[in-house]
Amino acid sequence: METIQYLNHAIDYIEENIDKPLEVDEIAKVALLSRYHFQRIFHVLTGFTLAEYIRNRKLTLAAEELILRKESVTEIAFKYGYESVDAFTKAFRRLHGVTPSAVRKGTATIKLFPRLSLQLDIRGRDEMNYHIVEKDEWDMIGIEMQTTSKNTVEQEITAFCDRVWIDGSHHKLNEFLGYPIMHMLDGVHFDFKEDGSRKYMLGWETPKKEIPKIYKVLHIPACCWIVFEHRADMRNKGAINELWKRIYTDWISSTCFEQIEGPCIERYFWEDDAYYKYRCEVWIPVKKKVEEDIHEYNSMSSTRR
Repeated sequence: METIQYLNHAIDYIEENIDKPLEVDEIAKVALLSRYHFQRIFHVLTGFTLAEYIRNRKLTLAAEELILRKESVTEIAFKYGYESVDAFTKAFRRLHGVTPSAVRKGTATIKLFPRLSLQLDIRGRDEMNYHIVEKDEWDMIGIEMQTTSKNTVEQEITAFCDRVWIDGSHHKLNEFLGYPIMHMLDGVHFDFKEDGSRKYMLGWETPKKEIPKIYKVLHIPACCWIVFEHRADMRNKGAINELWKRIYTDWISSTCFEQIEGPCIERYFWEDDAYYKYRCEVWIPVKKKVEEDIHEYNSMSSTRR
C-alpha cells in the first residue's frame, strides 16, 4: 500500500512542477524508488510511460490555457517546454486531433487527459505465493520481437504469441528442443527502454547442440530471482497482467528485496488435458537491500507519514 502512496506523491510533484523541466531521477526520488524501479512500476500500474503521462498532461493544460488565457501560442508552447511552435503544434495535434490555433479561435474541441490518482483495491485479495531461486547463468534460444513505444505493448506481445502458434513456429521450436508441440515456451521481457518498449522472446534453455540461425540466443546472467506463482485459465486473457500489477503493488513495498535491471521471465505449465488451466510463474531478478538502504528507506518513509 505504501507503494501507491509514494507514487501519488510523485504524481503530486509532477503536477506542482508541470511547467518546469522534469527529471526522471528527481521524480523517482520523491517516490522513494530507483529510476529503473519507478519507471517499471509506473508503466505496469498506469499503462503509460512516465514521459507519455507528462507530455499528455502538459498538452491538456496547454489546451485549457489556449481557451482561458490571453498568452500567445508561442508563449504557451515555451511555457510547457517546447522549443518551437512547430514541435508544439505537432504534439498538440497528435493528442487533440486539432491545431492550437483552432482551439484559440474556439472552433474545435479538445481531449481531456486527467491527472492520475492511484488507489489500491484490497477487496478479495488472496495471498501471494513466491519462492527464491539462486541460479547460475544460462542461455536461452527462441523467437524474438521488438515492441513499439506506444501503449500497446501487451496487445503486441499477445498478437506475436498468437502468430507464432498459428504459423507453426512454436511447434517447430518444440520439435527442435525435443518436446511435444503443446509444450509451453517461456516468455522473456528484456532490453527495457524508458519509452516503455522492450524486446520479447518465446524460448527455452539452449540445448547442447548446434543452434539454427533462425533462432536468437539470449544470455541470462547469474543472479537471485523471486519467483511468483499463479494459477489461471486460458479464457482469462488478463491473468498474467493482473499478477504483474499485484507484484508491483502488494509485494514491492513489503520486502527486503529490490528489483535489478535484467530480463524478466514468464513460465507456463499446463494443468489439464483440455489445455485451459495452467500454472504460471513470473521470475524477477532481485538483490537484497543492504542495511543502509533499508534504514534510509524507513527514515524517508517516516518523514512522509
